[in-house]
Amino acid sequence: MRSSFIGSVLFIALAPAVVCADQPELVVEDCAVPRAGSYLVVRQGQRGDSPLGALHLETWSEDGSVRGRRFLRVGRHYSETSYQGRWQTLSTCRLTVTRVPQGSASSVLLTDQGSPRYGISTRVGDVVTEQWLPQPAGACKPSAMDGTVLSRQMGMTFADGAWTPNAVIQRETWSAWRMAGLAVSSYDGDGEVTAYQGRFLQDDNCVGRIRQRDTRGVNYSYAAILRADGTGYAYLQIQSDDLTVALLDRLAPDRESIVRFR
Repeated sequence: MRSSFIGSVLFIALAPAVVCADQPELVVEDCAVPRAGSYLVVRQGQRGDSPLGALHLETWSEDGSVRGRRFLRVGRHYSETSYQGRWQTLSTCRLTVTRVPQGSASSVLLTDQGSPRYGISTRVGDVVTEQWLPQPAGACKPSAMDGTVLSRQMGMTFADGAWTPNAVIQRETWSAWRMAGLAVSSYDGDGEVTAYQGRFLQDDNCVGRIRQRDTRGVNYSYAAILRADGTGYAYLQIQSDDLTVALLDRLAPDRESIVRFR
């Protein structure tokens, strides 16, 4: 009986595996060489116990050098910094970006064409994701943003000594860098609908500020970077008790719906 049992076990163990003849073989494609150029980087997450939001306008050179400008909120603290750094390839589709004097770094994934698309901060204490968008060369002009802009975003509000989440969807109509919009918000489950008006104030080509005022008389301030191709913009709220970073998409212009501001 013992010999028969052992033989059965060996027979099962040595039985050949069944392989599907028509099963496709996994092929990993290489990515193109990382593309030099300028990029808009939208960052959001946590640094320690504080919410973090940031915008970068960053330019890569073919020699691996990096220069950029950063707009950063960590909790209630806001700062603007110019920086330099390096990008370095880790594999065909992944690289790192280091920045000084900030001491920050990112791990970035590339598209097949070699453009950075998504990243994460590798700074100790950060849990921060990044979205990278090409920023074409050229001047940002008021007429390029005319039309309708839509967005959705998650943010944080500081009240009673703690940060609580909020969510907002917006619809804006732009004309000559002025805007009128409607915001539908949820603050810790408490809904709100507010109309507002504002304008973009240019500092340096596509970089500037947005000032808005709603129908209740509340003022809002943002650092903003317009996309040079007119497809939208990104903003970072710089008020001390509200922190929102958002990417807003511009729809194809509809001249009949353009608001004429006085």
